[in-house]
Amino acid sequence: MKQKYYIAVLIALLLDIILYSVFPLYNVVTPSIGGLPFFYVYQIIMLAVTTLIYLVAALIKG
Repeated sequence: MKQKYYIAVLIALLLDIILYSVFPLYNVVTPSIGGLPFFYVYQIIMLAVTTLIYLVAALIKG
């Protein structure tokens, strides 16, 4: 069971790194969503996605 947990955490870390590494794709001002540039909207979305990824990894260990 521990091995599955470590693999899940590794996948979560790699996914996070990859999604944040595509900086040129989301470093734009337009489109503006809710008055915020897309860069900030992407960061907010990634915060929620990262939280869910780590939540799933934590529940696997459970």
